[in-house]
Amino acid sequence: MKQEIRKQRPVQRRTEILFILAILAGFCWLNTGWAAEVYTWKDADGVTHFSDMPPESGDAQQIEVEEAYYPGSSGAYTEEESGASEPSGEDDNPMTENPQKLTDQRRERLARDRQERKDAKAETEALCEQNRQLLERLEPARRVFFTDETGEEVRLDDEQRVGLVEEAKDFIAKNCR
Repeated sequence: MKQEIRKQRPVQRRTEILFILAILAGFCWLNTGWAAEVYTWKDADGVTHFSDMPPESGDAQQIEVEEAYYPGSSGAYTEEESGASEPSGEDDNPMTENPQKLTDQRRERLARDRQERKDAKAETEALCEQNRQLLERLEPARRVFFTDETGEEVRLDDEQRVGLVEEAKDFIAKNCR
């Protein structure tokens, strides 16, 4: 008799645990309905916020959960807001597109952006060097000569020289390290 009771307890215990887990899973499933209201708004600084509660000012836009963004989607927001372009292809569902294709597109976009930043930085550094050289040539000299469009050698007057020195210093202060 005692052996039967001992055998029944582990089985009964497992059944109780499975029952409790089923109830917890049910609560988790019901909890997803509570997050159905999502609000978005921009603050005074232009920062976009997302929350399950609207701001105190009340000027928020409600987003349905079905419209929420998921990686690779483009239908939830306009192009101006997201900066993303529509996926190419016959099917508008981004989940049916090849994930490798989406990854490759993102890598290409990141590489292109990185190259543009690198080119802009190189251009700025070249302009900084030109302005430094101009400043070295113009600042200590009282008489500065240059060749104009016609090929004649012309002397800069003091006002022109001082103006060019100030422009070079301003550029260097704003754009150079």
